[in-house]
Amino acid sequence: MTELEELKQAYQSYTHNRLFPKAIQCAEFIYKQDRTLGRTLHQDFRKRMVYEIQTGNNGKECMELSRRSYFGTAADSFDDFMIAMEWERNPNSRFWLPRRKILEDRFKVCTAIENFMSEEKGKKLTLSCPPGCGKSTLIKFLMCYIMGKYPDSKNIYASYSDGMVKLMMDALVDMTSGDEYNFNEIFHRGKPEKSAEYNTIGYRRRGDAQTFNLCSIGGSITGRTRADLFMITDDLVKNAEEARSPERLETLYANYTDTISTRQIGNKVKEIMLGTIWSIYDPISREKIRYEGEPGYHFLSFPVCDEEGHSNFHYDCDDCYTDEKIQQIREKLDPVTFSCLYLQRGIQKEGMPFTAEQLTWYDGILPDGEPDNVFAFCDVAFGGGDSLSMPIAYKYGSDLFIHDVVFSRKDKSVTVPIVAHRLAQNKVRKVRFEANVGGQSYADEVSEAIKAIPYSCNVTSKRAPNTMSKMSKIEQFQQDIRNIHFRRDKARGREYDLFINELQTFSFTQKNLHDDAADSLAGLCDMDINGVVKIEVLADRKSVV
Repeated sequence: MTELEELKQAYQSYTHNRLFPKAIQCAEFIYKQDRTLGRTLHQDFRKRMVYEIQTGNNGKECMELSRRSYFGTAADSFDDFMIAMEWERNPNSRFWLPRRKILEDRFKVCTAIENFMSEEKGKKLTLSCPPGCGKSTLIKFLMCYIMGKYPDSKNIYASYSDGMVKLMMDALVDMTSGDEYNFNEIFHRGKPEKSAEYNTIGYRRRGDAQTFNLCSIGGSITGRTRADLFMITDDLVKNAEEARSPERLETLYANYTDTISTRQIGNKVKEIMLGTIWSIYDPISREKIRYEGEPGYHFLSFPVCDEEGHSNFHYDCDDCYTDEKIQQIREKLDPVTFSCLYLQRGIQKEGMPFTAEQLTWYDGILPDGEPDNVFAFCDVAFGGGDSLSMPIAYKYGSDLFIHDVVFSRKDKSVTVPIVAHRLAQNKVRKVRFEANVGGQSYADEVSEAIKAIPYSCNVTSKRAPNTMSKMSKIEQFQQDIRNIHFRRDKARGREYDLFINELQTFSFTQKNLHDDAADSLAGLCDMDINGVVKIEVLADRKSVV
């Protein structure tokens, strides 16, 4: 019999004979050697203590032994950490225990966070639930836990305003330094270094990025704001007014991707996003459209009630949602706002013809043999936030494979040589440019750039017919677009990612910020279906080195 087996047998004997101080000693010894088995015994021990207390058997000693059990595992378990942190708090003031049976027992939120933190290839975890359910307070505890467990790491917390950042900063100082919580009894770190000027707090040396660097999404971000372990964003969308403006959400998402996300060090930073599902343009929805189903990405969303109107968040405290309260809220709000804020159902999927599940995908490897044709369609852009969009199709039989795209908002001085190079690189036989608003002159410049490579292909331009609106054209070819094979491999590149993201967010019923991807694909399908790609290869076309 191994030492662990002997200790487990001893534990069972001691609990059977109600020798609980010796039983917990066995659990503690086992926990040091085998965390999984030790945690199982600690959980069993706590249940026994609850039973002893409820039956009136030496309640004071059992409470002390329960406390010892929770504090013994709190440094390695986020769930136990929150319970231990609030052990001495007034029961009416506690956050976690009154909400635990919903957030953990029903929705497994704490388990999801713990699994994500330990997941070797974890990338992103999002959490969406109604206002007032405690997600921001949960994150306060998580940030304390990260500071205690990983004091030498660098992490970022970002919210929509400086005011929210200050509130979070004050809470972290109180929870790690005050007497109301048991942070230092769990981690023995002492009081953290903090700076109200730079909104930093943690246990790293002064002058460097701290364990936590707090900032607002639109505020000033100092050079010391860096993350090498976790990045947490908390309700980046300020309010319903901002949420209803696709343009403002576009700017917000650009700030998130171009400012906050670029402060990461290395490629192992894990992101945790909190927020409401407003529409296809809010940050969480944009990330979900792009990454759902990919390894390491997890999207959690919990509505305030079930289909029959019964509350999902009836906590064991006054601050909860009853069925009656939910009905009152529903009656006061317009259906769209209630759907977004309380059901986490953004105004999005109706009228969206190109979601991930509707498109056809391939792994980036083209069929064997030479393609029957390679052609492209280019929707030219000259500012205004639109993108030049040029999907390049490889045709095998009746199947089209979009193996490469040019998708850029840059000036034509940049895009003309890129377009010419990609046409030559992919050995495109024919490309058509939409001639509206300067498209003809753009095609002429590309034609000259191709000759200079040197390479030859058939370059044409054609005005979009006035009799058919852009939306009607996309609608006409929507099934043909769905039948096209799109790449889903990681090597497809950022331009392809942006192209697919825009395509998937296109809607027939909601306002589209941009429709260049869908429009260019409709043009490509028009070329294919109307037979204009069936041409002879030019005799002077030269191979590209």
